[in-house]
Amino acid sequence: MMNTEKFRIEKFSKKAGKRLGMNALALGLGYLAAAIAQAAGGSQTIYSGGLFAIAVLLVISATYLMGVKSLLAGERGGLSFILGGLLLSGAVGGLYLLIAGADALMYLLGEAEDFQASFEISADIFLLILALPLMSMLKKQIKGMAW
Repeated sequence: MMNTEKFRIEKFSKKAGKRLGMNALALGLGYLAAAIAQAAGGSQTIYSGGLFAIAVLLVISATYLMGVKSLLAGERGGLSFILGGLLLSGAVGGLYLLIAGADALMYLLGEAEDFQASFEISADIFLLILALPLMSMLKKQIKGMAW
């Protein structure tokens, strides 16, 4: 028999929930703003991918925003949405990091003549960097949780 006391989850504090909720709200609104900026077409040189990229940004935004209400109320229900949003942010932001690295490598190898023309940093990379503190806060909250 397993010792069930070992896997007991500490009480979820409302203070931690509000901090997670506010960070998730900021990231959700950031991804929404990036999607709107890309859809408006005001930044054609920064973003690429068209409608698919806009849809991905909206899905990530909706994932973060779905967990905000319950976290601000001090409930654990929104943790799964935050975890899902972090996974999506990591996948998309990591992909854009790889693209930026490939562009920089092309410049170093001499295949691209101008560094500024070949090197693009999208908002997804900045939002991924902003999501990193949320990852450590979430890790503290889900430690020992039975999925």
